[in-house]
Amino acid sequence: MERELGKPVDEIFSYITPEPVAAASLGQVYQATLRSTGETVAVKVQRPQVLETVSLDLYLARQAGLFVRNFPALSDRLDAVALLDEFAYRFYQELDYNLESENGTKMKEQMKVLPDVVIPKNYPEFTSRRVHVAEWIEGEKLSQSNEDDVGALVNLGVITYLTQLLDF
Repeated sequence: MERELGKPVDEIFSYITPEPVAAASLGQVYQATLRSTGETVAVKVQRPQVLETVSLDLYLARQAGLFVRNFPALSDRLDAVALLDEFAYRFYQELDYNLESENGTKMKEQMKVLPDVVIPKNYPEFTSRRVHVAEWIEGEKLSQSNEDDVGALVNLGVITYLTQLLDF
Protein backbone atom coordinates (compact mmCIF):
# COMPACT_ATOMS: atom_id res chain seq x y z
CA MET A 1 0.00 0.00 0.00
CA GLU A 2 2.82 2.40 0.86
CA ARG A 3 4.53 1.78 -2.48
CA GLU A 4 1.29 2.50 -4.33
CA LEU A 5 0.46 5.67 -2.40
CA GLY A 6 4.01 6.95 -2.19
CA LYS A 7 4.03 7.59 1.55
CA PRO A 8 3.74 5.67 4.82
CA VAL A 9 0.25 4.42 5.65
CA ASP A 10 0.29 6.17 9.03
CA GLU A 11 0.76 9.54 7.29
CA ILE A 12 -2.54 9.04 5.48
CA PHE A 13 -4.56 7.09 8.04
CA SER A 14 -4.70 7.56 11.78
CA TYR A 15 -6.25 4.09 12.01
CA ILE A 16 -6.64 1.13 9.66
CA THR A 17 -8.00 -2.27 10.58
CA PRO A 18 -5.21 -4.83 10.89
CA GLU A 19 -7.23 -7.37 8.91
CA PRO A 20 -9.61 -6.91 5.96
CA VAL A 21 -13.24 -6.35 6.92
CA ALA A 22 -14.58 -7.49 3.55
CA ALA A 23 -13.49 -9.12 0.33
CA ALA A 24 -13.87 -7.50 -3.05
CA SER A 25 -13.66 -9.45 -6.29
CA LEU A 26 -10.08 -8.39 -6.97
CA GLY A 27 -9.02 -7.14 -3.59
CA GLN A 28 -9.60 -6.79 0.11
CA VAL A 29 -11.33 -3.95 1.94
CA TYR A 30 -10.08 -2.33 5.13
CA GLN A 31 -11.81 0.28 7.26
CA ALA A 32 -9.67 3.30 8.07
CA THR A 33 -9.76 6.85 9.39
CA LEU A 34 -8.21 9.65 7.34
CA ARG A 35 -5.61 11.47 9.40
CA SER A 36 -6.33 14.81 7.65
CA THR A 37 -10.11 14.93 8.25
CA GLY A 38 -11.08 12.16 10.67
CA GLU A 39 -13.45 10.71 8.08
CA THR A 40 -14.07 6.97 8.07
CA VAL A 41 -13.17 5.42 4.73
CA ALA A 42 -13.05 2.10 2.93
CA VAL A 43 -9.62 1.21 1.58
CA LYS A 44 -9.73 -1.38 -1.20
CA VAL A 45 -6.35 -2.96 -1.88
CA GLN A 46 -5.83 -5.10 -4.95
CA ARG A 47 -4.67 -8.61 -4.19
CA PRO A 48 -0.98 -9.22 -4.93
CA GLN A 49 -0.18 -10.67 -8.36
CA VAL A 50 -3.76 -10.24 -9.68
CA LEU A 51 -2.57 -8.52 -12.84
CA GLU A 52 0.11 -11.11 -13.53
CA THR A 53 -2.13 -14.09 -12.78
CA VAL A 54 -5.04 -12.83 -14.85
CA SER A 55 -2.76 -11.84 -17.72
CA LEU A 56 -1.35 -15.35 -17.89
CA ASP A 57 -4.83 -16.89 -17.73
CA LEU A 58 -6.11 -14.60 -20.48
CA TYR A 59 -3.06 -15.31 -22.64
CA LEU A 60 -3.55 -19.07 -22.31
CA ALA A 61 -7.28 -18.80 -23.01
CA ARG A 62 -6.57 -16.64 -26.07
CA GLN A 63 -4.05 -19.19 -27.35
CA ALA A 64 -6.73 -21.88 -26.99
CA GLY A 65 -9.15 -19.63 -28.89
CA LEU A 66 -6.63 -19.17 -31.70
CA PHE A 67 -6.20 -22.96 -31.87
CA VAL A 68 -9.99 -23.45 -32.06
CA ARG A 69 -10.05 -21.19 -35.15
CA ASN A 70 -8.50 -24.16 -36.99
CA PHE A 71 -11.81 -26.02 -36.57
CA PRO A 72 -14.54 -24.27 -38.58
CA ALA A 73 -17.27 -26.40 -37.03
CA LEU A 74 -16.52 -24.63 -33.75
CA SER A 75 -15.16 -21.27 -34.84
CA ASP A 76 -17.96 -20.48 -37.31
CA ARG A 77 -20.43 -20.40 -34.43
CA LEU A 78 -18.39 -18.29 -32.02
CA ASP A 79 -15.33 -16.11 -32.31
CA ALA A 80 -13.83 -16.95 -28.94
CA VAL A 81 -10.81 -14.72 -29.52
CA ALA A 82 -12.91 -11.62 -30.22
CA LEU A 83 -15.09 -12.38 -27.22
CA LEU A 84 -12.06 -12.89 -25.00
CA ASP A 85 -10.40 -9.71 -26.30
CA GLU A 86 -13.47 -7.66 -25.36
CA PHE A 87 -13.64 -9.33 -21.95
CA ALA A 88 -9.92 -8.69 -21.37
CA TYR A 89 -10.27 -5.01 -22.30
CA ARG A 90 -13.07 -4.53 -19.77
CA PHE A 91 -11.31 -6.63 -17.15
CA TYR A 92 -8.12 -4.59 -17.36
CA GLN A 93 -10.22 -1.48 -16.83
CA GLU A 94 -11.54 -3.08 -13.63
CA LEU A 95 -7.96 -3.46 -12.42
CA ASP A 96 -7.37 0.30 -12.57
CA TYR A 97 -8.71 1.79 -9.35
CA ASN A 98 -7.98 5.33 -10.63
CA LEU A 99 -10.61 4.72 -13.29
CA GLU A 100 -12.97 3.28 -10.67
CA SER A 101 -12.54 6.43 -8.58
CA GLU A 102 -13.26 8.68 -11.60
CA ASN A 103 -16.34 6.66 -12.48
CA GLY A 104 -17.53 6.75 -8.88
CA THR A 105 -17.28 10.53 -8.84
CA LYS A 106 -19.26 10.75 -12.10
CA MET A 107 -21.82 8.30 -10.75
CA LYS A 108 -22.25 10.28 -7.52
CA GLU A 109 -23.04 13.39 -9.56
CA GLN A 110 -25.39 11.52 -11.88
CA MET A 111 -27.31 9.83 -9.06
CA LYS A 112 -28.11 13.11 -7.27
CA VAL A 113 -31.49 12.91 -9.01
CA LEU A 114 -32.30 9.82 -6.92
CA PRO A 115 -32.37 10.94 -3.28
CA ASP A 116 -32.65 7.38 -1.93
CA VAL A 117 -29.41 6.30 -3.64
CA VAL A 118 -26.15 6.89 -1.78
CA ILE A 119 -22.92 6.79 -3.74
CA PRO A 120 -19.75 6.97 -1.63
CA LYS A 121 -17.46 9.95 -2.00
CA ASN A 122 -14.17 9.01 -3.65
CA TYR A 123 -10.76 10.29 -2.56
CA PRO A 124 -8.64 10.45 -5.74
CA GLU A 125 -5.76 12.04 -3.82
CA PHE A 126 -5.40 8.76 -1.89
CA THR A 127 -6.16 6.44 -4.82
CA SER A 128 -3.73 4.69 -7.16
CA ARG A 129 -4.00 1.91 -9.71
CA ARG A 130 -4.07 -0.70 -6.93
CA VAL A 131 -5.50 1.19 -3.94
CA HIS A 132 -8.94 2.83 -3.88
CA VAL A 133 -10.14 5.02 -1.01
CA ALA A 134 -13.83 5.90 -0.71
CA GLU A 135 -16.28 7.01 1.95
CA TRP A 136 -17.32 4.25 4.36
CA ILE A 137 -21.06 3.60 4.08
CA GLU A 138 -22.86 1.59 6.74
CA GLY A 139 -25.57 -0.59 5.28
CA GLU A 140 -27.07 -4.02 5.09
CA LYS A 141 -27.22 -6.71 2.46
CA LEU A 142 -30.46 -7.07 0.54
CA SER A 143 -30.71 -10.62 1.92
CA GLN A 144 -30.82 -9.14 5.44
CA SER A 145 -33.56 -6.59 4.67
CA ASN A 146 -37.11 -6.83 5.93
CA GLU A 147 -39.48 -8.55 3.53
CA ASP A 148 -41.54 -5.37 3.31
CA ASP A 149 -38.49 -3.37 2.14
CA VAL A 150 -37.28 -5.80 -0.52
CA GLY A 151 -39.85 -4.83 -3.18
CA ALA A 152 -39.08 -1.13 -2.82
CA LEU A 153 -35.32 -1.79 -2.87
CA VAL A 154 -35.59 -3.93 -6.00
CA ASN A 155 -37.63 -1.20 -7.71
CA LEU A 156 -35.03 1.38 -6.70
CA GLY A 157 -32.31 -0.90 -8.08
CA VAL A 158 -34.10 -1.10 -11.43
CA ILE A 159 -34.52 2.70 -11.57
CA THR A 160 -30.85 3.16 -10.65
CA TYR A 161 -29.77 0.68 -13.32
CA LEU A 162 -31.88 2.38 -16.00
CA THR A 163 -30.54 5.79 -14.97
CA GLN A 164 -26.99 4.48 -15.43
CA LEU A 165 -27.83 2.82 -18.72
CA LEU A 166 -29.60 5.80 -20.24
CA ASP A 167 -27.67 8.71 -18.75
CA PHE A 168 -24.13 7.54 -17.96
